[in-house]
Amino acid sequence: MPSTSHPDARTDPRRLDVTDLQRIERFRRAGYGGNVSDALWKCGVTDTVLSADFRPLRQGMVLVGRALPVKVHSLADQDLTPEETMAQEARWEAAGGHPQKQMMRTVASRENGTVLCFDTGGDRQPAHFGEMSCQLAYAHGCRGMLLAGNCRDTQYVLQMPDFPVYSFGTRPNAFGGWIITDVDKPIYLWGHLTHYVRVTPGDFIFADNDGVQLIPEAYVDEVLLQVEETYEVENAERAEIAAGMSVDEVYRKFGVL
Repeated sequence: MPSTSHPDARTDPRRLDVTDLQRIERFRRAGYGGNVSDALWKCGVTDTVLSADFRPLRQGMVLVGRALPVKVHSLADQDLTPEETMAQEARWEAAGGHPQKQMMRTVASRENGTVLCFDTGGDRQPAHFGEMSCQLAYAHGCRGMLLAGNCRDTQYVLQMPDFPVYSFGTRPNAFGGWIITDVDKPIYLWGHLTHYVRVTPGDFIFADNDGVQLIPEAYVDEVLLQVEETYEVENAERAEIAAGMSVDEVYRKFGVL
């Protein structure tokens, strides 16, 4: 739950009648780590900064979108007999198909603008996601991935036009063993200010060069509006400072920067 450490914390967050793709575009235009964090604090929301272990595949990536949580469970490599393999596939089919297919169906059923968020339970041995899966997710409206594990095929992922990926690292091997156990249910990812950050379906993810943050669903639009207001004010400040405003005048007019 949000804390209320800020004396002017809003209890009536504003809402916008826009699509998630429009939200993403506006966040990317005006947002950066600092003003998103400041807006969250002004809303009374703290402790939603994720671990610095989450890194972009390259600097300059901005990951924004509606969280779609996925829980992955580690498995040791299994040498299944043909009969055991058939039985496993039958169980999956009875439950709606292979767990990865069920995940992709969920992506396809959501409004465009989702971000796949993976809790791997701390497993850092195999690669958990690759380029062809990224392509399929992107084709059905997903706009990036937050992976508490490893990605692979990154030379091809980096050629995709708009699929930012933040992960703990990269690995070439998919073997090692893992299975998707839950989709679209709350997960817990490593935090920076607290041990874990709860990621709930509908929350927003914002990540740039400064790190990854979660915006609780109720505050997404309020944070976006505050970010845009700060962006306009700071652009005016930048222009005046660049024009030669004295130090004393800067602090008189704008306060502590």
